[in-house]
Amino acid sequence: MAKRGSHEHGNTRRDIAPEIPGATRQWAPLSTGFLVASVIGFFVSILYVSKFSWSLAVSFAIVFFCMFLASMISMARASPDEQLAARPIR
Repeated sequence: MAKRGSHEHGNTRRDIAPEIPGATRQWAPLSTGFLVASVIGFFVSILYVSKFSWSLAVSFAIVFFCMFLASMISMARASPDEQLAARPIR
């Protein structure tokens, strides 16, 4: 029989830090290179990879389209101050 009063179901993952109460999530913008790579990768997969394998081209196109969506979402969610902040020259 199960212990009375124990309502936990399944295993609890201990490698993930629990949410901190009262903390807000910080959205970080993705780099411009990520956006450019997604656009170029999408067109390369449609125009060039499709000559070799259509299923592989569609798979790559879906991955690059998801990258493009992620960059658009990060642009919409991140604060403009972080996007316009001066970055040190390497």
